[in-house]
Amino acid sequence: MKNPNAIRPRAQELNESIRRPEHILELKIERLMVEPKFDGSFIYITHDRGDGRTVLCTKDGNELRLDPPVQNFVSRHFRLLTDHFLFEAELEPVPWSEANKVALNGNLYSGREMPFPIRLVVHDVLPMDEVEKPVSSARQRYSLLRALAGVEEGQQLVRPYLWDKSQRASICIAPCQEIAREAVVELFRAGWAEGKEHRRVMVGGLPYEGLVLIDPESLHKGGRNNKWKVKPFHTVDIRVTELREGHSGKVPLYEIHGYDTKTGETAKITSGVSTAMFASLKQARAQYPALIIEVEVSSLRALQSANPTIQTIRFDKMGSPKRELEVA
Repeated sequence: MKNPNAIRPRAQELNESIRRPEHILELKIERLMVEPKFDGSFIYITHDRGDGRTVLCTKDGNELRLDPPVQNFVSRHFRLLTDHFLFEAELEPVPWSEANKVALNGNLYSGREMPFPIRLVVHDVLPMDEVEKPVSSARQRYSLLRALAGVEEGQQLVRPYLWDKSQRASICIAPCQEIAREAVVELFRAGWAEGKEHRRVMVGGLPYEGLVLIDPESLHKGGRNNKWKVKPFHTVDIRVTELREGHSGKVPLYEIHGYDTKTGETAKITSGVSTAMFASLKQARAQYPALIIEVEVSSLRALQSANPTIQTIRFDKMGSPKRELEVA
C-alpha cells in the first residue's frame, strides 16, 4: 500500500547511455566515484512525517512489509537515524540467484518468511533538511555514510562493509572508490574478463551485475544526469500489454507483448519464456495493477529487432498487490 506520508526525494535514476567501456572516456568528468551494481530491489529507508516511524518503501512510496523479524531488525537499526537522514539501499537475497531474487521481489509486501537471508546494502544518504534543497555533494554524502557506519578514517572499501547483522538479515554499506576515467575502464574490463563465464563483473573478488559511476561533485537531484550504469548486457523494463499462448504440435508457444517503460518502443518477447515463467506472468498480471518484466537485449539494434530475452518479473516496480495474496 502506498504511504503518502513517507518522505521521499525525487528519484535519482541511472543513466544508460554507456553501452561500451570506451564510452566512459566521453564523460566530461576527470575522476568518478565507482560502486558495484547490486542486483536487487531499490528502496528508501525514511520516516513517516505523520507518526515519525521508520518506513521502508519503493521509489513510488509503496511501503514494504517483509518477514517480521527482518522488518523489525531493519527498523530498529535505523529508528534513531531516520529522524535526521534518508537512506537509499538495495535489498537482495543471500546467496544471490535469479530464483531467489524473483522470490524476494515477489514478497516485498507479503510478510512471508524467505528460505534465505536478506542483505540490505546502503549506497547513499541524504540529510532530511536536504530532501527539497540538496546541498551536499555525492563525495560528502558517501563520507557521511562511512562515518555513520563506523568505517575507520582512510580505510579503503573494496567489498561491502558490514554495519549490522541478525540471524535473518544483514545491513552493509556499498564499497566505493574514486578513480580516474581511464582506471574505471580498466576496472570494468578486468572485472568482466574475470566474471564473464558467469555473466558477472568481478570487483574485489565478488560478482556483480556491473558498475555504477557517480559524479563526485553532484548534488542529490532527480533525473539521469549524475549516475551512470555500466553493464555487459543491456536490460530494458517492459510493461506487458498481452500474453499469448499457443501450441505447435505438442510444443507450447508463448509470446509476451509490451512496450519499453522509458521509450515507449513496442516489443515481442519469445525467448526465455518457460512454462513455469508464463504461469508466473499470468498470476502476477492477475494480482498486480501492472505487469512489468526485465528483458535482456542481445544487440544495440532497435528493440523490436533486438531479440529480447526475459530475465525476471519486476515486482518492485509494479505497485502493491490488488489484494492481500502471497506471491510465491
